[in-house]
Amino acid sequence: MPRPPRSVPPEDSFGNGWFGAVPSCRFATFRVALAVTTLVFHVPKFNAFIRDYTASAFHVPPAFGWLPILTPTAGAALAVLQYVAAGGLLLGVGVPTCGWFLAATGFYILLLDPEHYSHNAHFHLTLLALVGCSRDGLSLARLIRAAAAAARCPAWPERLVRLQIGIVFFYAALDKVFSPFWGTSGARLPALLVVEHGLGLSMLQRLNQVVTRAAPAALSIATIALEFFLAAAAVFRPLWQTGLVVGFVFIAYLEFLVAPGLFTWDMFASGILFLPAADGGWQVLLDPHCPSCRRRRTLLSGLDWLRRFRYVPREATAISTGACPGLQLVSPRGQTLWGFDALRVQPAILAGPAFVVMAVARFGGGFLAARGAGPWGALPYVLFTAYLALWVPGVARHLGRPLHAALGTHARAPRNLDPPSPPG
Repeated sequence: MPRPPRSVPPEDSFGNGWFGAVPSCRFATFRVALAVTTLVFHVPKFNAFIRDYTASAFHVPPAFGWLPILTPTAGAALAVLQYVAAGGLLLGVGVPTCGWFLAATGFYILLLDPEHYSHNAHFHLTLLALVGCSRDGLSLARLIRAAAAAARCPAWPERLVRLQIGIVFFYAALDKVFSPFWGTSGARLPALLVVEHGLGLSMLQRLNQVVTRAAPAALSIATIALEFFLAAAAVFRPLWQTGLVVGFVFIAYLEFLVAPGLFTWDMFASGILFLPAADGGWQVLLDPHCPSCRRRRTLLSGLDWLRRFRYVPREATAISTGACPGLQLVSPRGQTLWGFDALRVQPAILAGPAFVVMAVARFGGGFLAARGAGPWGALPYVLFTAYLALWVPGVARHLGRPLHAALGTHARAPRNLDPPSPPG
């Protein structure tokens, strides 16, 4: 089947300068992802500090004498307003005001108590301030409705986030170079590995601890080199693709095998800004007369926040029977995927919704587990492990046919299509 030419990325059409135009949908997707972590992690954590601060009769003197002290009434109002502002970021209402309010409130809380200093919180607050500078103009409703695919916004907020990521990794690596606990000895590395997960991950974490204690120096040097590379990859566009893969593996390792926290999820969210957007690079082959195809298009359009899909009428000769052959994709490299292979690449293409599901499972599951709701705290790790299991050789053969039977589609590729092969 002939492959239509790949579309030109919008960045190439609108210029790569700091004040050039880039797809609004990419920054809006990043904003929604950041708003989710703000709602489910950052705001509850800072509101807990406000509650404890206003309930205590003893306060550490503020770092600055002019800083006003929180009263119980002001603290309660601030806690409510933080949720309102985070909700505004999520929905895309009053984004500049909400972003700057959350950033300013967070820095104020950190200044109230010097002992509450947190590198992770500072990074999150910096991202909120940069969101406050943005003018993407896309609400969550417009993202879900797949509206305004041609909308553009200035590139400089995206570039500042990427530069901030480069700075974070560069100074993290530089600090380790001169630290007596890292450097060429890695003396502190074993002490950092704290097992906090269960449900199958404990064995992997114990193995990780054994390896780390056996070769701390080598792992310390490797970590420093990796962070220097990620700092460079955040700044230089030719390294983005490799940096995304390496960074995802590294951040996933920190989250699932070392110590989970807000920093890793901020990095996952920021990775969205390194993905292609509004390029229509993935073709979805559809039969315009097929009800299943029309429903599939409606569902995918609502999840395609980065506007990566382009819907192409399927050739009549490509259908071997009158029944719908199921989901068929053509990758930006011209590779044809169908059925099970097409389904399992969806989370990578639909990065925004996939992030939201995982973040809500991660922090919402922890919320439920803390209240005696059973194994919900392990939900994100179960989801992530299950997704990785889909790529184990042989899984497609055993799960493909039952999945197609459940969906009411064929388990064989339609004629005149290239045979499926796993994505590279």
